[in-house]
Amino acid sequence: MTQPADHGESHLRRNSFRRRNTSNHLDVQQPSASVPSDNALAEAVRLAIGDQNFCHWFDNRSRFEATGNQLVVHVANPFICSWIMKRFRQQLTTAAVDLLGQSAGFTVHVDGSLVGKTDASKKTELHSPEMPPTKTSATSRSNLQARASVSAELQRTDDPPRLATRQPVRRRFRSFQSFVPGPCNELSVMAARQISEAPGERFNPLYLHGSTGVGKSHLLESIYGEIRKTRPELNVLFLSSESFTNYFTSALANRSVPSFRQRFRNVDVLLVDNIEFLGNKNATQEEFLHTIDQVIDQGGQLVLTSDRHPRLLTKHREELTARFVGGLVCKIEKPAECTRRKLVESLALPHRDQLSNGALSYISSHGGRNARELQGSINSLVCHAALQQGRITTAQARSLLGNLKEECRHLIRINDVERVVCEAFGVSAEDMRSKTRRKAISCPRSVAMYVARNLTRVAWREIGQYFGGRDHSTVVAAAKRVDSWVNENATVQLPNSCRGNTWSEIVQEIEERLLAMAS
Repeated sequence: MTQPADHGESHLRRNSFRRRNTSNHLDVQQPSASVPSDNALAEAVRLAIGDQNFCHWFDNRSRFEATGNQLVVHVANPFICSWIMKRFRQQLTTAAVDLLGQSAGFTVHVDGSLVGKTDASKKTELHSPEMPPTKTSATSRSNLQARASVSAELQRTDDPPRLATRQPVRRRFRSFQSFVPGPCNELSVMAARQISEAPGERFNPLYLHGSTGVGKSHLLESIYGEIRKTRPELNVLFLSSESFTNYFTSALANRSVPSFRQRFRNVDVLLVDNIEFLGNKNATQEEFLHTIDQVIDQGGQLVLTSDRHPRLLTKHREELTARFVGGLVCKIEKPAECTRRKLVESLALPHRDQLSNGALSYISSHGGRNARELQGSINSLVCHAALQQGRITTAQARSLLGNLKEECRHLIRINDVERVVCEAFGVSAEDMRSKTRRKAISCPRSVAMYVARNLTRVAWREIGQYFGGRDHSTVVAAAKRVDSWVNENATVQLPNSCRGNTWSEIVQEIEERLLAMAS
């Protein structure tokens, strides 16, 4: 009888031991059994990255779960996956450590089932009638519209909320009414007006070129404003080639090239300013080539501006320059004195009571050779008129503008003139000072003497001594010879690196380079 009892006691002790081991085993594993809920995970992520970023990237667009010591984030597509890994790595790691312990981490997985959920959430946010018309809802609608462009989407995420309501300043486009026509630009104005009346039918592409301040951008803006006013149903796009390059590189970085092409290739009129900026940008040039091909093939209009003829765009692809010359190429010359007089009167119209007729005449003849220089001269005289509270006379205009020229002359030396002329014609300083009379050397030497006399205070004798010990009569003869070339607008027969083809244009460009160096 004792053995069964002992056997029963030992059986009870073994059962009790198993229960204690089972109880101890459960006590050890208890922490892993307490898994945070999906709501707790989402709230931790919200606290880590902020309400705005959470609503923009995660709310109703993702799913959270905890697997072991890993916080798993499920998203709809690979782009969002890579962007979250890049943008919120530190914040998600912090959320995982707070919930799952010091050894926790996070992973992001692509879940295709969330695509429909994301689309449904967008429609709900856009069309929900219960959404009150508050400032927050307006910001949300603005954000949803911005998702069509990846670059705008990234900017909306990084900017503080107050920037969402800032209204951008719209560019004020000039019109044909404010453009001053003349013999220097009559062909360009005629072509621009015809394109505005019937875009895509004639002169496609239209290529306008000329030096700075002659009105290329003004005509381009006039075409834009006229088409927008008379043909509001057309999609007209105005931008610079730098902006096109920035948009394209941003699309490459953000993997949004298809939306970039959708935006630029489906326009009715494409207006691009300063096309020379695309030089040496091979990938951008190829994209621009396909863009303009599609615009023209679909019946659209292309208008371009540059500071030089298409054949002088040596850093552009031949396919591009061939298409540029295939339309109408118009050169806008520097305004003559009669045109400058009309231009000065137009620019000075708001300040007519501060400038006398003699002052306006002096500005048109000595205030500059393009619109920007003339505007600068007018601004200078208007400022002095306000200072002295009186009207600027001819003598005062001569004194004030003459002082500006004198200040520039003090900063230009003969060796500066020699260096710029040598760069323009590809000759050396030793050749300029040598005794040779070859045309390839004597013509640049004469130009250097002419420019040195105009922009420096050096006497004829000193100029002759600098250029090979020549006497003053040689320098005077050289200056008269160059002056006749400029007045006759003779064509240059020598190789050079300047944009112009005549002596007047080349001398002007050399003087502009020197003045830019002195400023």
